[in-house]
This record gives sequence, structure tokens and C-alpha cells, in this order.
Amino acid sequence: MKKISSFLLCLVLASQLSAQGSAKKYLLLEHFTNSNCSTCASRNPGLFNLIDQLQYADDVHHISIHPAIPYPQCVFYQANTTENTAWSNLYTIQGTPIIALNGAKQNPSNPLLTEAKLLTFLGQTSPLNVKVTESGPNNARTVNVTTKALGDIPAGNYKIFVAIAEKTVNQLTPNGEAVHHNVFRKMLTAVSGDNFTAPALGGTAEFNYQYSIPNGWNANEVYVLAFVKEVDTKQVLNSGTRFDPVLSGATDLTLTNVRISPNPTSDIARVELAGDVAQTVELFAANGQRVSVNFENQSNGVSIPTTLLAPGIYFVKIVGEKAGYVGKFVKE
Repeated sequence: MKKISSFLLCLVLASQLSAQGSAKKYLLLEHFTNSNCSTCASRNPGLFNLIDQLQYADDVHHISIHPAIPYPQCVFYQANTTENTAWSNLYTIQGTPIIALNGAKQNPSNPLLTEAKLLTFLGQTSPLNVKVTESGPNNARTVNVTTKALGDIPAGNYKIFVAIAEKTVNQLTPNGEAVHHNVFRKMLTAVSGDNFTAPALGGTAEFNYQYSIPNGWNANEVYVLAFVKEVDTKQVLNSGTRFDPVLSGATDLTLTNVRISPNPTSDIARVELAGDVAQTVELFAANGQRVSVNFENQSNGVSIPTTLLAPGIYFVKIVGEKAGYVGKFVKE
């Protein structure tokens, strides 16, 4: 429970953290699997359910790499044998399924990832923000990766990695899996990464790429994942995709404490946003569990129904068009 409490503390003190120079740190989950592996088919659904059904998807960047182990007939391995092998060799993968969390390879286990372990990676911050944008038609997509130093970046041997992935692949494979998530397709950098010089405090470093989508890929599902890693330790500094919430202007990445009323509440919690419009609303119980929530934008803020919530303390995190916000209320 100490880790969960630390996570909630990060929410409450988010505005102070950003003032000190930090960005939200996403968990990069590198998932080594194989479409002919029956053990993979039995353990992968639990991993996806943990991320998606418990609504941690906004905190995790997941990518599936397909080595030749234990079956080189794997259709996704065969689609890019060279780069799937090279990525797997970075971690000396000797069996599947197995995962690496922010560069730390985990021991093989069932389940692959527990909620308790996942929670230890949430609420962390990074001195580097990674922003990804994509534009253009399918035959000439342009990618911009902008990294910004919000704090002092420790000395290290950093490299940037930019990978193309397919978000959902609906294909029945020999191990019985019919849906495959965030399938690695191709690198835009070297598989071992390209040199990355950390920008000075307040500075940025930009990288631009182009790629086309070949036949066989679903253009509507294709996207780019970028991350910066200290390659000697494999520690991931931060990662980004185009799906991440983007805060604009001088308030970029700052979470401001907001007023919620009535507090305590029994049926409706109203959050004052002072001229902003909410894009996403996340709700956490006092034990760190993410709670499913609906919300309605109103003229001066957000209305959150609370009738069905169990009594207790809740933390709200909101991303608006102009800034980010955090608050706390009590459900009677």
C-alpha cells in the first residue's frame, strides 16, 4: 500500500512536481511473444485485460515484439525477421512470453504482470517529455518527435528509438489468438537506437521521419512509438505516442489544484475549470484503484456523477484543452 499512497501523493502534488521540472513518465512495456506459442496464448489475455479492463491504458505504452522463440514460423516474426531478432537480442530473450518494464526485463511468470507490480510504475515523473505528432496520407506519413528537458537529465549514454506499430491486428494464429495488440512492424531508427544528446534545461531536441504503409497493414491502426533509453542500463527515460494527452501553451504539463463542490458530495461532484474544456477525466479511489467514471462538460467546468461510488476519498485528474488539473473530494 505504500507504493499506492506514493502514487496518490504524486497526483495531489502534481503542480509542485511540474514546477520543479518533471513530466508524466509512461510505463514502456516491451512484450516478447510468439503467435505459435500456446503458453503465450494462455498468458497474454491476462496482460491485456489488466491494461485495458482496469483502465491503465493511458499510463502504459505497450509494444509486442515477436522473436523466433520458440517457433520461427510465427507470422509476425516472419514479417520482419531481422528487426524482431535484433530487438530480442537487446534483452537476450530465450523464451516467450516475457516482458520488460521501462527497460527492466522481468522473470517469466504467470501472470505476466500483476496489478501490484504495475502500480509501482505509475505516478512516476521524468525530466524529459516526449511528444509525437503524425500527419500526411498513408503513402507519405510524416512523424515529428519533440523531446523537451523539463528538468536536469542525468548524464548517460542515451539513444532514441522510434518504432512503427499496428494497434490491433485481427488475425487467427496457430496458437489460437485472434486479436494481437500493438504489433511491432518496423523501426524508423536503428533497432539499437540512434544517438541522442539530451537538451539543456528548457531546451528541445527534434527528430523527423517519413514512412509509407505497405499492403497488409491496416492504415487506420498504424502509429509510431518513440522512447529515449539509457542503453548501458536499459533504463527508459520516457516514451510517447500521438495518443498521449497534449497540453498547450505555457502551462504545458502543469497540473493545477482545482475546487470541487459540494465536498463532501452524495450525487454530483462539480469541478471548476475557469474557462477550460475537459478532454479526459480520470478518477482514483484512496487505495489507488482507477474507477470508471462518466463526465459532462458544463459552462464553467465538469460534472461527475457520484451516486454509484462507494463512500470514501477520491482523486480526480483532468486534462483540458489548455492545461491539466487535479483535485480531491469525499463521497458520503
